[in-house]
Amino acid sequence: MTLHEYVGAVARHWVVILVAALVGGLGAFLYARTLTPQYRASASVIAIPETGATASDLVQGSVYVQNLVQSYAVLASSPFVLDKVAATMGLAPGDPLPGHVTVDTPLNTVVIEVSITDSTPQRARDFANGVVAQLATSVEQLSPQGSQKTAAVRLTTISPASLPVAPFSPNTRLNTALGVLAGLALGVAYALARRLRGRRLVDADTLLDDLGAPVIGEIFQAAHGVGVSTTLALMPTSPVSESFRVLAANLGLVHVDGPLKVLLVTSGRAGEGKSSVTLGLAMTLAESEERVLVVDADLRRPSMAEMTQLEGAVGVTTVLRGGISLADAVQPWGPPGLDILASGVLPPKPTHLLASARFRGLLAEARERYDLILIDTPPVLNLSDSLWLAPLVDGTVVIARAGRTRSKDLGATLTALENTHTPVLGVVANGLEDGERNDYYSYSKPVHASDRGSVIGGLGHRVRAAIGA
Repeated sequence: MTLHEYVGAVARHWVVILVAALVGGLGAFLYARTLTPQYRASASVIAIPETGATASDLVQGSVYVQNLVQSYAVLASSPFVLDKVAATMGLAPGDPLPGHVTVDTPLNTVVIEVSITDSTPQRARDFANGVVAQLATSVEQLSPQGSQKTAAVRLTTISPASLPVAPFSPNTRLNTALGVLAGLALGVAYALARRLRGRRLVDADTLLDDLGAPVIGEIFQAAHGVGVSTTLALMPTSPVSESFRVLAANLGLVHVDGPLKVLLVTSGRAGEGKSSVTLGLAMTLAESEERVLVVDADLRRPSMAEMTQLEGAVGVTTVLRGGISLADAVQPWGPPGLDILASGVLPPKPTHLLASARFRGLLAEARERYDLILIDTPPVLNLSDSLWLAPLVDGTVVIARAGRTRSKDLGATLTALENTHTPVLGVVANGLEDGERNDYYSYSKPVHASDRGSVIGGLGHRVRAAIGA
């Protein structure tokens, strides 16, 4: 994955990441509030040798004390000292000590630091002072006698424990911050895992990076509640309309061996917008005074009749069964020159009809009557119908929906179609959400239905030249 993909994955899941951070911070804050506050009091003593008469005595005394400091530190946390401190605090033998004892000896010093942690600040202070006092007494008792019948080493308090003013634990702010960071980390990990596992396509750059697939168009998402056909007819200067014109022009650039007559439009999975792209492309091509036929060859879940509000009981299956001619079965719709051949009554075995000689005859007749034929077919990875039809067409266009199509599914779709030895003209990235970023094209005021005829057909020779007809 590139840096752009990492940033994109995080941006697409920013809500999840934000929620995870808030939950992590709130959880850490609530957990910290359930903990008992802990106070720490510290006291320090210094070990001093008996004063010697000569410099040599002083040096020997200093070395002697340094060698004993670690032993004194161990003595401070031993029952020999702590039991006596507990007795002075009124605790019975065997009762737990009121706090936790920590003893430290800074490097290259003869200082002993005693820290007491307790839930009560007064007990922490009193216990710390009691430990250093009892330690000094114990050292005096255990230390050998010097020349003056006094202990060779004595401990002197240099920093008595003071009353703690605030608990050192729990650190609510730190815990909350760590909870937020942990939530952020989990949210980002989730976003990246979804990206790595799903690898959903976003735009043309993702298509090129993931599969190296040729991208022949990027179709912007129409406004919510407004269909593609309505957008093309009533908002001709919108980014959606212009993206279909670019797609129509690009079709003439990717197929240089001759004019395209029959195109198969399909996708890997359902819900990627193949039918709406087929209809929008047909409307755009018809604007250039082309004779265009849309064939709904999805005999499982046809949608063209519903999208156009035409009669769906008469269509492909009616013609194939000999009940009606192609000329009588097609229904004009939209701009002049555009005809729709609906699916007809759904058959029990669609694949047999699509692979039959009668369907090939239907396409041959359509080639003579129309400049361009667009065939809407079922998804490749769900059904094999598209693979049976692929050898009958001049090229195939694959629709991939931004944010929905997975890279592995698109790769499998392209591989399956390439095995039919029919040219795959390219991939159309459908449903892009950033059409409004293109400031060059503006959403125009919707055209009144009475002016619809003057709106469509404004690109005539430009589109015809682009598609090589």
